[in-house]
Amino acid sequence: MDRKDQPIEIVGAGPSGLVAAMTLAHHGYRVIVHEERSDVGHRFHGDFQGLENWSSREDVTDLLQRMGIKINFLCQPYREGDLYDPDLRKVTVRSFEPFFYLVRRGSEAGTLDYGLKAQALEAGVEFVFNKRVEKLPEGGIVAIGPKVADAIVKGVLFETELPDMAVAIGDDRLAPKGYAYLLVHQGRATLATVILREFRREKEFYKKTLAAFQKIVPLDMKHPREFGGYGNFSIRPTEQRSGKLYVGEAAGFQDALFGFGIRYAIMSGHLAARAIIEGKDYDRLWRHELLPQLRTGLVNRFLFELFGNGGYRRLADYIGRSRDPRELVRRQCNPSLLKRLLYPVTYPFYLRRSRFRDYSCSHEDCDCVWCRCQRE
Repeated sequence: MDRKDQPIEIVGAGPSGLVAAMTLAHHGYRVIVHEERSDVGHRFHGDFQGLENWSSREDVTDLLQRMGIKINFLCQPYREGDLYDPDLRKVTVRSFEPFFYLVRRGSEAGTLDYGLKAQALEAGVEFVFNKRVEKLPEGGIVAIGPKVADAIVKGVLFETELPDMAVAIGDDRLAPKGYAYLLVHQGRATLATVILREFRREKEFYKKTLAAFQKIVPLDMKHPREFGGYGNFSIRPTEQRSGKLYVGEAAGFQDALFGFGIRYAIMSGHLAARAIIEGKDYDRLWRHELLPQLRTGLVNRFLFELFGNGGYRRLADYIGRSRDPRELVRRQCNPSLLKRLLYPVTYPFYLRRSRFRDYSCSHEDCDCVWCRCQRE
C-alpha cells in the first residue's frame, strides 16, 4: 500500500510536530496531529525565547525558507546585547549578523506556535485537540516535548517602558550551572533564571535573579505574571522505535549548554518528514545534521560544569575581545579535534548526571517548577 493512502499521525503540536506535519502535507500526505491540550502553545505563556542564529553560517531565516516555513510570527533580529559576569562586569556583545531572533511562545496571534499552526492548517493538516494518545500502533511521529527535567526555568512576564534589550548574567549563585536573562521588546519583557541544579531552591534563585537585575537595569514591572517550565537534552543511539520517529524535545534535541532548542526542534521535524517522503533512514538523517553539534554541546556543558563561575568570567572576557562574537560562538558550538577527543570522556559524565535526580527535592508537598509541571 502506498504510504499516502493512510494518514500519518503525529502526537504533539509543538514546533517539531507542526513542521513535520506541514512538510508532509505539502507533499500530498494526509496528516493528523493529536494534541492533548485545547490548543497549541499551552506550555508557554507569551514568553520570549531566542531562535539561535550562531551555530551555522547560514542565517536561520534562510533555513526556514528552505524548509518551506513562512515568517508569520514575531521573529525580531537581535544583533546586540549585554553579558554580565558573576561580578556584574558588563560586556556589550555586537554582531554583524543577527545573533538570535526573538520569538514569542504560546497560543496567541503572533507567537511561533500560533503561526506554525496557521501554516499547517493552510497546508491541510487535521488537528485533534483535547485528546491524549498513548500509542501509535501504525507508527508515526512523536513530538510530545520533554518528559524529564535536565533544566528548569523560573521567571516573570511583565509590561514595561524599558527600551528593547537583551541581557544575560552568568553566575552560579543566581542560576546554578545555567544563566539568567532579560528580554524586552516593544513594551513586553521576559526575565528568568535557567537552573540545572538544586531545583528545590528555584524560588531563592529567582529572588536573587530579580535583585541582580535591579542593580543593572531599572526594572519597571507592570502586571507581572510568574511562570515556570522545564526542558531536557539527551543523545540516544536511535530515535526510531516500533515504527515511530521521535523529534524535538521528545528526542532530547537541544543544546546541552544553553538550551535554545527551537532550531533543533524545527530541523528534526523536517528531517522526520523527509525520512517518510524520501524513504530514508531517519537516524542517518539526524545523525548527519544534528549529532556533531549535540555532542559538542555536551562537551561544552562538561567544561562549564568544571570551571563554574571562573568559566563565566573567562567567557565574558573572551567574547568582549572578539571582533566577531557570532563567529567565535559558532566555532565553539561546532566540532573541533579537541572536543572530539573529549567526547568519550564527557559522555559517561553525562550518563551519570543527566535525568537529574534532584536530591534536594523530596517531591512531597512540593511546589517547585518540576513537580508543578508534572502535576499539570
